[in-house]
Amino acid sequence: MLKKILCSLAMPAALLAFAVPAMANVPPPPVNQILGIPDGVFNNLVEANCRGCHEDSTVVNPGTIPDRHHLLVGATIPDPTAAPAGTPGSAYECLSCHQLVWNDQTFSYSFVSFRDCLLCHEQQAGQASVHHLTAKALSNDCKACHGPIDNPGDGHYIPTYAPSLVTPQTGLGTGTNGEGGCAFCHNAGVDTVSGFTVFNNATTHHSTGLGILPDKCQLCHDVHAPAGTEIRQCEACHGVNSLHNIQVDSDANGIDPGAETAYYGHIGNQDDCWGCHGFTALSAPYSGPVIPDIASLSASTITAGFATQLTISGVAFTNVVQGPLGPIEVTSTVVLEAADGTQTVLTPDSISEDTMVVMVPATMAAGNYAVTAVKGGSISNSVNLAILPAVKITAASCTSGTVSISGSGFSQYVNAEGSGTSVSLPGAMADCSVTIWTDTRIVAQCGSCDTSISVDSVFGDATGAVTVNNIITKKPRRR
Repeated sequence: MLKKILCSLAMPAALLAFAVPAMANVPPPPVNQILGIPDGVFNNLVEANCRGCHEDSTVVNPGTIPDRHHLLVGATIPDPTAAPAGTPGSAYECLSCHQLVWNDQTFSYSFVSFRDCLLCHEQQAGQASVHHLTAKALSNDCKACHGPIDNPGDGHYIPTYAPSLVTPQTGLGTGTNGEGGCAFCHNAGVDTVSGFTVFNNATTHHSTGLGILPDKCQLCHDVHAPAGTEIRQCEACHGVNSLHNIQVDSDANGIDPGAETAYYGHIGNQDDCWGCHGFTALSAPYSGPVIPDIASLSASTITAGFATQLTISGVAFTNVVQGPLGPIEVTSTVVLEAADGTQTVLTPDSISEDTMVVMVPATMAAGNYAVTAVKGGSISNSVNLAILPAVKITAASCTSGTVSISGSGFSQYVNAEGSGTSVSLPGAMADCSVTIWTDTRIVAQCGSCDTSISVDSVFGDATGAVTVNNIITKKPRRR
């Protein structure tokens, strides 16, 4: 239920857009903030920090926030949970998150203000950020949010041979400007395109706050490692194959390893090899499927039961690899993974290096889906797609003011002012009084009958025709 993009007040929305090649930091540091989540510090958040991303329509569609949460109703609450009144292992209900207050003046309930993300997603000041307290983060699944690291399926391994002259250093290398080490590019500075302040590797990793949790320091640090082998612990997440397949198109002509402008990735140019390994005699390696990255979807919510065309924007959806018989273009597929781990693989109708167009079938069930681009063994970051149930009234009847409604997509009812759930007659001054409300059936007392009825649910509204049942009372016969 947490968004997967981290932001701070200092981060402009344009940061997650793709930079114009001529405006990039060449040479770094800091590394160009083009691909994936920026190298920032996200501790000690306040509400405004959350809104910096989650209410910026150029970064995250604000409308997806309630939809993602409402689709959790009926699902099992994980541990840890952000639901203030929810118990891990039980099912989400509306009141797992929403709190009500009684009003003595109106004799009714209304919602407690809940528009502050941190009322539920509690920030632990100076410790792990909200994002790093999720179940995925605590299970060391960095890949869930951060694109090209710990990439499953890439043949991930940690070399066991002794470091050599070309083994990258974890800090600056032995080159004149620090070439041969990660910090040659990944170091502190200001990104000239976005103006975003980039921190050094130690600060960026430590700011996750995970180091204060038991057994988390060892994710990055091995106190028993021989001197000069520190890179091996880094490779637990930053695998060799993943590192050799990180690249952004620098010239809008498609990703061509070895022929790109320097410092747009790890394999685009001779200088990239020199920056990591400290030798100019190296040639750009033969690359495999460059790791794709998804930046945005044309729609973050769609309706179940309708085939919907989706445009996915990002980078590295296609690239050329050098095969034994010559160049081969490798392309991505789109994978939609449901909460239960079930995957649906879709083949794009059209694809380019930075755009895919795919048709989401009408048969997809309602729910939250993690959308990824998969290209060979390379898997992108995931972006959420909420498929909402269609709110439908299939039949309705009324007898003596009591309306019975059948349909689907009604979700749950909350008897409170401003809840967004109600039943009403056309032109009525007050809503009907609900006695039964399930996802497929509603019974309400409306006081009178009408030929039309409206249902307002958390997923939308619907209006349907009503069959009015007139009851004729026979007069007693005289004797």
